[in-house]
Amino acid sequence: MSFTGPPSQGVFTKIDPLGLNDTVSVAAERMWRFELPAVPVVDGEGRYAGIVSIFSLLRTRYQAGTKLGSVLEKAPVVEPSLPLTEVARMLVKTGQPGLAVVEGGRVVGIVSARRLLAGMGLSSRVTARHIAYRLDPLAPSDPLEKARKLIVDLGLRLVPVAEDGKAVGVVRVYDLVNFVYNTPLRRERLGEVKGETSYFLEQPVAKIATANFRTVHVDGYPSVEDIAEGSVVVDSSGKVYGIISPYLLLRRLLPAIEEAKVPLRVEGVDELDFIQRNLIYRKSLDIASEVSRRARLLEMSVVLKSREKSGNRRRYDAIVSIKLDVDSYSARSSGWDAVETVYEALDSAYKVFSKSKEKKREKRISLARLRKILE
Repeated sequence: MSFTGPPSQGVFTKIDPLGLNDTVSVAAERMWRFELPAVPVVDGEGRYAGIVSIFSLLRTRYQAGTKLGSVLEKAPVVEPSLPLTEVARMLVKTGQPGLAVVEGGRVVGIVSARRLLAGMGLSSRVTARHIAYRLDPLAPSDPLEKARKLIVDLGLRLVPVAEDGKAVGVVRVYDLVNFVYNTPLRRERLGEVKGETSYFLEQPVAKIATANFRTVHVDGYPSVEDIAEGSVVVDSSGKVYGIISPYLLLRRLLPAIEEAKVPLRVEGVDELDFIQRNLIYRKSLDIASEVSRRARLLEMSVVLKSREKSGNRRRYDAIVSIKLDVDSYSARSSGWDAVETVYEALDSAYKVFSKSKEKKREKRISLARLRKILE
C-alpha cells in the first residue's frame, strides 16, 4: 500500500514565515498557537533561509530575546508535488520534525509528522504493543527539566504524567516551549529574581500538564487520530505502558536500509499496510545489523507468504535465512498476524545463530586450554 498524495492536499500547515530579526519567544508562541514542531524563516528579501525547530529551542535553551538569525538551521524544502512517503523519508533523514513547504520560490507553510500521518490516514492493523515506545511516566512533582530531556532526546510530542502508575495528564511539547519562553518574568523588590529558562524548568510538571489526552489499550488497534495526535498506551490494569508519538514513530518505522549497508532482502510485504511493512523492515534491519556485527553476513532474506483461509482472514508463513561465509541458518513461523509471524521467525533464526556462535566460542576456549596443558 503506497501513498502518493501531495502535501498540498491538507497535509501542510499554511503559515507566514518569520524573519531573521524575530525572536525565539515569537517562534515559541507561533509553535504553541499552531501546534508546529518548526517554523520557517526568510531573509529580508523573502527568500527561504532555514527553519527553527522546537527541539533545538528546548535542547539549547536560548534566551527568549535571541534573534532567529543566529539560531536557524539549514534544511531542505518540500515541494507540494512530492509524494507523502518521500516527505516522510526527508523528515527522518534530516532529523527535523518539520520542513518548510515552498511553492514558486515562496514559503507557504510547514509539513510535520503529525499532519503527514493524518494525511496518510494510517490506522493500525497491528496492536499498540508493536508501535508504542516503552516509557516510564513522570510524576506530577518531577521538574519540567526531566520532561524537556525526554522530549529532546526522543523527539516526543507528549510525555505522560502518572500517579500510582496511572496516567493523570501529559506534558505537551508545545505547552512546554511556550511556558519556558513566554511566561511573564517574576519580579521582586530587587527586580527580576528569576526569568531565565532554568527557572521555568525547575517548576513541577503538574504546572503545565493537561488532563486532555488520548489513550489506547496495549492490545487495542490505534486509530488515525491516536497515531497522528499521539496517545498514551495503557495496560490491562490501566497503568502506563508507553506512548505513541508521531515523529518518533516515523523514525522507528523508516529504517535506512540502504545506508545501513547490510545485505538484507525482504519479500512478500508489499500488500501489507505502511505500518506493518515498516515494522518488519525495522526488525529485519536490527537483526541483520547485529548478525553483521558478530559475523561475516553474505545475505539475510526475509520472505513472507500468505494463504487464504475462511472468510477474509489470512494465514501467514515467514521464512528467515541467514547466510554467512561459513555457515547458514534458517527458521520458519506461521500465524494469523503478519508482523508477529515475521518477528517469531526472525527471533528464532537469530537464536539459532547465537547458539552456534556460542558453541564455537566454547570450543575455541576448550582447545586453547588443552594446548596450554599440553605445553
